[in-house]
Amino acid sequence: MSILNTPVKAVLDDKFYPGVGVIHSVVQPDSKWVVRVNGVYWTARAALSGYSFQAGDAIRPIDRQGNTLLIEPV
Repeated sequence: MSILNTPVKAVLDDKFYPGVGVIHSVVQPDSKWVVRVNGVYWTARAALSGYSFQAGDAIRPIDRQGNTLLIEPV
C-alpha cells in the first residue's frame, strides 16, 4: 500500500512518520512550533532539549504525544 493512500490516523497510530516537514511558525521560541507535514498542520515540540527552529526550517517528525509531534532537524 502506498503511503499516499494511507489515512493520517493509521500512519500516526503505527508510529510511521513519513517524509519531512517544515516549521510554519514559532509559537514559543525554543519550545513550541507549528509545523506542516504532508500538508497537515500540527503543533510540535523538539524531541530533545537544545533543538531550536525558525520558520522555514526542515524537520522530521519522530514521535507524537496526543496531537503534538516531537520533531528533530533534518
